[in-house]
Amino acid sequence: MSIFLDFDGTITAKDTVGELAKFALRVRAGEGVDLEREWDAVVRAYVADHSAHVAGYHLRPAARRLPGQEIEFLRRLKTVETRSLARINGCALFRGIAPATFRAAGRSLVRDGVISLRPGFRSFVQKKIEDGWRVWVLSVNWSSAFIEGACGELPGVTVIANDVCENDGSIAGPAVLNQSADDDDDDDATAGDREPRNLTNSRDKLDAMEAVLQAESLASKPSVYFGDSTTDLECLLAADRGFVVADSEDSSLVETLRRIGKEVPHVRDQNSTTSLAWTSNFEDIPDCELGLNQSELA
Repeated sequence: MSIFLDFDGTITAKDTVGELAKFALRVRAGEGVDLEREWDAVVRAYVADHSAHVAGYHLRPAARRLPGQEIEFLRRLKTVETRSLARINGCALFRGIAPATFRAAGRSLVRDGVISLRPGFRSFVQKKIEDGWRVWVLSVNWSSAFIEGACGELPGVTVIANDVCENDGSIAGPAVLNQSADDDDDDDATAGDREPRNLTNSRDKLDAMEAVLQAESLASKPSVYFGDSTTDLECLLAADRGFVVADSEDSSLVETLRRIGKEVPHVRDQNSTTSLAWTSNFEDIPDCELGLNQSELA
């Protein structure tokens, strides 16, 4: 039995990417390198690129009424994310910062209250591990070490995310996305011919989750996914149970799921016929095997 949790906005109350960047800017400034202007340009370019993609897509949100239509839109965002990573790598914001430093930053930002974890996260995960569940954090964040530190380095929790190459500050994808297995997008290519793959969008997350389940011989066992954004949409739909983590039911992800025909009740109102529900914390999650019925647990 497997649990996958997104990090930013799911485990944490808010997105942490901005705090991660501020931390790196402070480190580089301490080395005498001021990258404030360069980083601002990276952020502005991403916002403009993303907005242009959304505005130019051939189907407006109201016209995307089927899961496949929304998934296609989300997968097309890969080019936007790839261009953004190239800008981040060129900026070299993270150059020279070791994994241990990222890990310590995650710990200190949570300890100092800059980053808040959602209520019940730690006890929920510890209880599920004690009950025999396998637990992964699956994130498009730039640093798995930062996530490990922020989560308190919980025993039994494996983080799958991108990583920073210390020598040049570039962002590298997780090993699970860069194995020698056949790639659906390039069946004729050999492993050496493929471009290294980063974890950036909904398709990447789904492929990573499925690869982990296959490698761990858990593909036929129950799986549960927690996420807060459309980057999590494919995993939420693929898992046996999906929990949208949101402060209210008018979140963008809940509205998107309902637009494509999915029922997303509050977790307290969930029944055996609905595979999705939303919650604002981990304290309200049902203890009865996460709402899975006996046939799913068999």
